[in-house]
Amino acid sequence: MSTESDREKPDYEPESAIPCDTNDGSSSPATLVPDIPSSPTLSKKLPLKLVLTQDSSYYYECRIFLVEECLFQIPIHFLAVESEVFQGMVELPIPSDGEGLLKGNPIHLEGVLEDDFRQLLRVLCPPKRFNATAEKLSFSQWTSVLKLADKWCMGAVRAHAISKMAALPDIDPVDKVVIARRYDIQLWFAPLFNEILRRAKSFTESDVEKLGLSTVLRLMGLRDRLSHYDLNNRGHSGWKLMDKRPFVDVNFVEVIKQEFSL
Repeated sequence: MSTESDREKPDYEPESAIPCDTNDGSSSPATLVPDIPSSPTLSKKLPLKLVLTQDSSYYYECRIFLVEECLFQIPIHFLAVESEVFQGMVELPIPSDGEGLLKGNPIHLEGVLEDDFRQLLRVLCPPKRFNATAEKLSFSQWTSVLKLADKWCMGAVRAHAISKMAALPDIDPVDKVVIARRYDIQLWFAPLFNEILRRAKSFTESDVEKLGLSTVLRLMGLRDRLSHYDLNNRGHSGWKLMDKRPFVDVNFVEVIKQEFSL
């Protein structure tokens, strides 16, 4: 009777791969066993060691991130291609403690909100079929994307978010000014201030809180310098910006009493 030691062993060793998902905290890499069809013409031994290659476009390494109290498992490629902050996770050797590979030892993204990270992932790796309608993000959700793109130096993502936010309709220009200041979007200021001056609405206390008293006073000063004119009394009228506020020959006393309950 032949013993187990007498049995022939194959001349190749199956390579192992880090799984994209684990169900427990232990490390148990999956084994890649080559699928070799049975054939009477094949010898019992493989003459050469089997060499497996990784596809250059479709071989993703996954990482597990902890954001607040939520775990995210995604291909690290989607983050690394946009940011040098994550590029090192691909280029450097896998940590000996398996950080980011196991649920029990995720990569902790401190100072990041769960929903902000989720909105960023909706843009970088949307879970949609090829023929599905692209998801539409709100102004607040795009702000989350812009926030993390700015934090992790994702230049292309930042520009994309700014473009999408600028195109959204019915957004209060005052709220846009707040975002433009926070993330230094210089191209927004002139169009937004112009929109604020042209709107049929007076400044509110909320506007003063968001814009600041100095900005509100300067904008009000520009609007006060507007003067309505009639061109040669021919019915052609318009507005002209004067050097200073023109005199208004109107008695405001009664209106003032009513407005301030005097």
